[in-house]
Amino acid sequence: MVDHEEKREARMKKAKEDYEQWREMSQAHWSHWRAWGSWFSWGSPVGLGLFFVLLALAAAVLIWVIKL
Repeated sequence: MVDHEEKREARMKKAKEDYEQWREMSQAHWSHWRAWGSWFSWGSPVGLGLFFVLLALAAAVLIWVIKL
C-alpha cells in the first residue's frame, strides 16, 4: 500500500515537473498567438458558425455530385 502511494506521488511529481517545463518553454510564444481574440477562432460564435456553414456547404456539394 505504501509502495503504491510512493509510486503515485512520484508520477504526480514528474507530471507536474513536465508541465512546468512545457509551460516555461511555451510561454515565450503565447504573445504571438492571435486566435484567442480573433473572430475566426474556435472560441468565437462567428468562427464556430463559419465552421458549420462550410461543413453544410461541403455536404451539399457532395450530395449534389453524388446525384449527378
